[in-house]
Amino acid sequence: MDQTIGLAIFFGAFLLMLFIIFIKANLVICQPNEVVIISGRRRKLPDGSIVGYRIIKGGRGFKWPILESVKRLPLNTIPLDIHLKKALSRGIIPIDVDGRANVKIAGTEAAGLSNAIERFLGKNLNEIANVARETIEGSLRGIIANVTPEDANTNRLELAEEVAVKASTDLAKLGLVLDFVKIQNISDSQGYLEAIGRKKTAEVLRNAKIAEAKAESEARVVAAAEKQKGVVAEVEAEMTIVDAQNKFNVHRSALEAQSNEAAEKAKVAGQIMRVSEEKRLEEERIELNQKKYEAEVVIPARAEKEAAELKAKGKSARIYEDGRATAEAVKLMQAQWEDGNTRELFLIQMLPELLDRVTRVLADNLHIERLTLFDSGDGKALPTYMQNLTGSVITIIEQLKNATGLDLPGLLTSAAKNHTNESSLIPKEFKED
Repeated sequence: MDQTIGLAIFFGAFLLMLFIIFIKANLVICQPNEVVIISGRRRKLPDGSIVGYRIIKGGRGFKWPILESVKRLPLNTIPLDIHLKKALSRGIIPIDVDGRANVKIAGTEAAGLSNAIERFLGKNLNEIANVARETIEGSLRGIIANVTPEDANTNRLELAEEVAVKASTDLAKLGLVLDFVKIQNISDSQGYLEAIGRKKTAEVLRNAKIAEAKAESEARVVAAAEKQKGVVAEVEAEMTIVDAQNKFNVHRSALEAQSNEAAEKAKVAGQIMRVSEEKRLEEERIELNQKKYEAEVVIPARAEKEAAELKAKGKSARIYEDGRATAEAVKLMQAQWEDGNTRELFLIQMLPELLDRVTRVLADNLHIERLTLFDSGDGKALPTYMQNLTGSVITIIEQLKNATGLDLPGLLTSAAKNHTNESSLIPKEFKED
């Protein structure tokens, strides 16, 4: 019994697992940005036609295994870059058009989803984009053929709307929906649009210059009128200023005249006072100079004169006394010389001076820087030199005796004998010497 229940539970769980796996494998879930096409069984459309597929959008469904297959179509927006080259416009003028468009697959059967399924099921987005682009470019070429290049360039919005209307009809047949079309640029390789642009620019510039000239002319007229008013106002203001300036100058001149008169009076009075003061100071200066002259010149000169007179009197008295003393000494010397007793003593007293004069003559004419004595070995060189010097002195004395008749050795001998007796006979002046 227990085995039967266990087997039953096992098989039940196994069957349940198989059921879940079956459901999981055949359950189809559709995302919001796509449609799921389940093909394999027929179904009848609202219009009575019969098709071999069914559509799931934004939900889930179940497919029968083996009998049905599942495919998906994305509903995402497909951006398209449009580059139309050398499209002939009216007047057979080739132009280039650059634009942009967005398309997507229709989301409902009423919008043409069935057409998209028939044409694009199993294709990638690039293939769908190429078909949509070619369709839009074809519509654009057809519309451009009916407009001139300048109209197409000027009315881009209208041109884009017309292309959208015409292309939407063609795309709906393919099961595609056109979101928008934008014309970004229109150009031509022949320079037509550029020439039109230059022409328009020239016209605009011409009109602008004309308008500018008119405005400038009007501005000049207005400026001239305003300038005239300003000049008149300036002249009137200047006349008023000049009039006031003249009055001010007259008043200032009167004040300056009064001020100058008072200044001149004060100046003359000051000069008179200054002259009087200078005269008084000059008198005092003269008196002071006289006193100074007397103090510095007259009084010192008078004192110097008196001192010179006294000095001259003293000098003359001294000269007089010296002369008298000299005369008396000469008379006394003359008497002693004539007596003959003291003549030798007088000559002896003069002997040193005579010897000095004689030896000075030799010294002035005979210069010996260095004397060298050569000794022969007997030690008599120096005694011999001294003996020669003594002989020279004796020779000088003998020459003096021959020249003057004065016998110095005899005088010295007699003087030694009579020195005591004759000393009293020597004049006072010679004793002092």
